[in-house]
Amino acid sequence: MVFLDGLAEVKFWVRNIARRPSSFALQISTGAFYPDFVCQLHDGRGLAVEYKGKPWYEIEQSEEKRAVGAVWEGRSQGRCLFIMPNGPDLEAIRQKFSQGGSAASWRG
Repeated sequence: MVFLDGLAEVKFWVRNIARRPSSFALQISTGAFYPDFVCQLHDGRGLAVEYKGKPWYEIEQSEEKRAVGAVWEGRSQGRCLFIMPNGPDLEAIRQKFSQGGSAASWRG
């Protein structure tokens, strides 16, 4: 994703391929959920990005994915971020860095 390449906070990113043994997954009620992109940030945090076009953002399964992602982020003690941009709102990813807390809070 060209947008991720242009973010100063992103050290590198990978396209997370569903159902591969090495892929990152979160558990939802219907099975595993594989965020579209997984990023390593320069400050050491991880970022999972699940992109949803506008028609799919409000469906029940997307709501569950956002909820599970929020729990995963919340339990990470500041080490992980999760974002699901709404359609073309990729700026939400950039805003997430400032909203998601500081890496200093968990590095000690």
